[in-house]
Amino acid sequence: MPEPSSRTRRLRVPATLLALALLLGAGIAAVLGVHSLGKANRSLEHSYQVINLLVSAEAAMHEAEAKARGFRTTGRDDFRPQFDDAVERAAAQGRQLVALTADNPAQQRRARVFETAVRDHLRTMEILFDPAALASLDNDALQHRIDANLARVDNLGTLRREMMDEESRLLAERRDHSRMRAAFLVAFIVAAFVIALGVLGVLLSSLVRENRRSRALEREARTAVRDLRQALALRDTLSEQRRAQSVYAGMLQSCQSRDEIVALTTQTIAELVPGAGGRCYLAKPSQNFLESVGDFGEPVIASADVLTPDQCWALRRGQPHHLHGRAGGLRCAHLDPDAPFDGISTLCVPLVANGQSLGLLHVSAGSNAGGRDGDNDAPVLCALAEQMSMAIANLQLRETLRLQSIRDPLTGLFNRRYLEESLARELQRCERRGLPLSVLMLDIDHFKRFNDTYGHAAGDALLGHIGHLIQSRVRAEDIACRYGGEEFTVVMPELDAANTCARAEEVRKAIEDATVQHLGQTLGPVTISIGIATSPGDGTEPGQLLQTADAALYRAKAAGRNRVLHAGTAN
Repeated sequence: MPEPSSRTRRLRVPATLLALALLLGAGIAAVLGVHSLGKANRSLEHSYQVINLLVSAEAAMHEAEAKARGFRTTGRDDFRPQFDDAVERAAAQGRQLVALTADNPAQQRRARVFETAVRDHLRTMEILFDPAALASLDNDALQHRIDANLARVDNLGTLRREMMDEESRLLAERRDHSRMRAAFLVAFIVAAFVIALGVLGVLLSSLVRENRRSRALEREARTAVRDLRQALALRDTLSEQRRAQSVYAGMLQSCQSRDEIVALTTQTIAELVPGAGGRCYLAKPSQNFLESVGDFGEPVIASADVLTPDQCWALRRGQPHHLHGRAGGLRCAHLDPDAPFDGISTLCVPLVANGQSLGLLHVSAGSNAGGRDGDNDAPVLCALAEQMSMAIANLQLRETLRLQSIRDPLTGLFNRRYLEESLARELQRCERRGLPLSVLMLDIDHFKRFNDTYGHAAGDALLGHIGHLIQSRVRAEDIACRYGGEEFTVVMPELDAANTCARAEEVRKAIEDATVQHLGQTLGPVTISIGIATSPGDGTEPGQLLQTADAALYRAKAAGRNRVLHAGTAN
């Protein structure tokens, strides 16, 4: 009988061979299993890529729609390149989707339809960037486009759901297949402990790699969250700016003077751009220089109180002049030449409306005033300057129309409508204070004969000259008006009969001594008759005073003209 040791040695060889066979089989099974798992993982990754491309393409399409609507709402030109970028990304992702589904003909057909639908939909959105084309569409055409877009969007949603359902089904099948292979591999590894140790080493190595990848993904996620927070903060800032601009625009409509417009503008800028400072300049009527009428904040660089148009590049060029440090061009001459360039951002915006230069808005700030980038506020400041320009122009127009409504265009004096309003007001004021008020009625002597002799053009020249003489001989608080034709009226508050007659005599004498030049011809001499009524003695009502003064005027004419006659005196 063989010795046990010999038997053991004889069994050791088969056992070793069996172990080697098991090890070899386990190794082969492990290799095949890992290869199969890799293939399954690639299949899963393929499905995830298809799903990701579907979501990304749809997101790019929605982003392009948002940019197109943003341009339609705000008119900002920077939405156009953003729209084109989103369209290009949507098209590229659609092409990738078609290429990625080449192994699945049904999915590829859907992908081709999806790509075509996205491209067609975005092409129709381009009309929002062409206001003229959009305005040319009638209601039926516009409704047709809207219905077509809605149908196309519904079709895109249906295609996306079908492709997502198909990929989800393939994903579930691949997961089940992967689980079966993994279970078989685990069972074989449990049966072969030595092989399991080897597989465990492989799995540990794979786990380390996945852990590294997970940490990288976590870092990317944190970066994405930070970017999202910054985007949300920017969105909130822009929303607040739009709200403030809307309030500013509404308040501008109620401003009744340039001082109110300047005060409102400086306050709004201080709220929208904290940490910035500057000045608001308005041009003088001569357009030779501009004067500071308001300031705000704490400017980081001094600007002159008065400047000429050639001292500012914005006024020279007729467009905003923006400097960020040393970038952007030359510094304006009205700024402090000794101030450093670095860390300073300046913006000069001309105030222009209807082709007329009205003034200048100057803003300066540190590069990161208030923790913000001052360059991002330039569009807001330009928008405020544009609204301010239109408000000032409208105010000037209203003032011009108001003056036209109360001034006589020939003589420059107030008209009869203003006389009636002012006389009643001044009578009430003088009556409350117990003071007199005098009314002068003036009429040019023999004006009809003057017109017949020299012509109507000369008559108009005479009326304008006499209006100027009357205005120059009365007090600032007196109200000189053209009553009608060759008749004038002067209201003299707080002046009694004696002083009124003295001043009327000065006016009469100035007109008698004056000469009028018209077309190289000397006209005249011309005289004037004046009738005076004084309240309260000659009446307390506007109409009564005018009638009394007019009666005194006719008495003066009947007495020989070229004289002053008070209603309370005899001829």
